[in-house]
Amino acid sequence: MFLDWNAGLGRCKPHVMRRYLLALALLAACGPSAQQLRTQHVQNARVAASQRPGPRQAVDLADAVHTAYQAGDYKKNPQALQSDVTLALATIDRAVVTAGLDTPTLIGWKGLLYTDTQRYKEGFAAFQESFQMAPNKMAGRNLIVIYGAANQPQMVGQTCAATVDVLRSDDEKLDLISMCRQNMNAASPEGEMAWMSPQLVDWYQAENARRMQQQIEMANAQAERDRYEQRVVRQSEQCFARCKEKGLECQNDCDRGDTVCDNRCVQINHACVDRCESKAYEKLDQ
Repeated sequence: MFLDWNAGLGRCKPHVMRRYLLALALLAACGPSAQQLRTQHVQNARVAASQRPGPRQAVDLADAVHTAYQAGDYKKNPQALQSDVTLALATIDRAVVTAGLDTPTLIGWKGLLYTDTQRYKEGFAAFQESFQMAPNKMAGRNLIVIYGAANQPQMVGQTCAATVDVLRSDDEKLDLISMCRQNMNAASPEGEMAWMSPQLVDWYQAENARRMQQQIEMANAQAERDRYEQRVVRQSEQCFARCKEKGLECQNDCDRGDTVCDNRCVQINHACVDRCESKAYEKLDQ
């Protein structure tokens, strides 16, 4: 018998780790790929739209097709893209009849699908029609990019101002403002933010300051946690060293060839290591 001097907090034997990694690889290989999941999503959306072609199903189908297009799933089969886009457009047209407040967003999705199939004029017209009905995130974000690429800062600013007012979350507003500032193509921060109302500027600056302070506090808390964990690890290493020392002293007291004594020393060492690990885990859970 011999003492396992490498026993300690969080350590794993190489052959155990190899088996663990192999098991993870096998699990990953057996599961569906990301492309297969996207394809299944399109298929499921087709079925749902055929059974109940409402606004929700229309958006789900358009989103599934657009996501698959962005991922490059249709590159080897452009006919499939045309077929799925045609179906999605027809589903939107049927849903618009009873869409009510969702109509502008549905028209915006038409613009995106037109763009995916290189029907850019139709796409631009659909985005404009959607935004004229009511400012919305779908059409607004796309128009901002189009106007920005065309170097029309006045139109960028108008669209940004109308769009930010309909966004629900602070994250969406901050993301849109960042997008607008970029597409204004201005040479100064003042030019990038010229479209913003004084109230929006005040909110923007205050929200950025709040989030920066929050990040600083989180970073400080994490740094303190890291220092605490390092102290626990050092204490554990010292504890393991004392276990090793006690084990060696125990074995030195055994008579040569006394396996019973050696076994007892091994058990003492393991019990000591277990106590060290238990104390460490208890401290780390605090």
